Amino acid sequence: MVNSEEVNGLSFTFHDSQPDLTMSQRKSSPWRAFFFSKQQNSGKIRGMTESTKGTIYALLSVGLFATLGTGFKVAVTHLGSFSVVVWMGIWATLALLAWLAWERKLGLMAAEFRRRPLFFVLAGVIGLGVQQLLCLKTYEYIPASQAVILHYTYPLVMLFLSWLVFRERSTWWAVFCVALGFAGVCVLVTAGGGLGDVRLSVGVALAMGTSLSFGLFCVLIKHARFSVTAGMFLFNLFGLLFLLCLVPFYPVRWTPGGGDMLLLAYLGVVTTALALILWNRALRMIPTSRSSNCALLVPILSLICIALVLKEHVSGMQGVGMAVVIGSVFLNVKLANVSKA
Repeated sequence: MVNSEEVNGLSFTFHDSQPDLTMSQRKSSPWRAFFFSKQQNSGKIRGMTESTKGTIYALLSVGLFATLGTGFKVAVTHLGSFSVVVWMGIWATLALLAWLAWERKLGLMAAEFRRRPLFFVLAGVIGLGVQQLLCLKTYEYIPASQAVILHYTYPLVMLFLSWLVFRERSTWWAVFCVALGFAGVCVLVTAGGGLGDVRLSVGVALAMGTSLSFGLFCVLIKHARFSVTAGMFLFNLFGLLFLLCLVPFYPVRWTPGGGDMLLLAYLGVVTTALALILWNRALRMIPTSRSSNCALLVPILSLICIALVLKEHVSGMQGVGMAVVIGSVFLNVKLANVSKA
């Protein structure tokens, strides 16, 4: 049986080798369709759907985010962690300002700020100011393994907040895939070292605050409409201003060496400015359930980067955790495509 369908001007042709499985059955049961239907297109898609573009943006952004861990780990050996965060903010803000000037969009940035000043101030301080500070403080109170697991509850927080604040609904299988991916992260992290005694404490509260603040930031920027580059500049600017207000309490090294400065420039321009622009575009194009699931790939790619650059060993159980997370993302994307068929 041949089914033709046109979606957003794109033509799809499906050759169904399972005549006993109707289209209504596939829509009502994505799991059944995934395991029993043959998904082959004999025609060519003449363009790329917004969902596909969004998934690509999400994967590119998490790939850039993943290099942050290795770069940060190298940078903090020469500079304090707060100094690294401040310099990252400086480089990200300057890079975005230069881009806006090159594109002659400084007026657009000013117009965006006049339109909703409170939104840009609060979102920037929450997502790129408070979140950064809470993240750093977490590692002062609890082991890194605990901190990473608690920090990566933020994809689950995104799902909850998107429903609570904006009533965005997620399918049961999408929530399952995110939960499965989080379980994979837990396996990945605990395999690298003991989880320790996790109970309510200052460190746990700081870690959950980190997760809540970044999850809220992601949900807010997903549902707001603004120029991406101008918006990211304003978020970074107000996050940086918040961090600079803390300089009297935390020392900052203002004269790093040449090599350190190049690394800081990379961390600010690539893993912060560019990665956040891609991440914002992804959030706008795909459901929260898929973007949050993709976010769980960051610790996997970070571990791979650390293994390649810093020559750290990856255990077999960590490999199992990687496979679980990758499998959860694959299922999420695959089942979403099947449910639309």
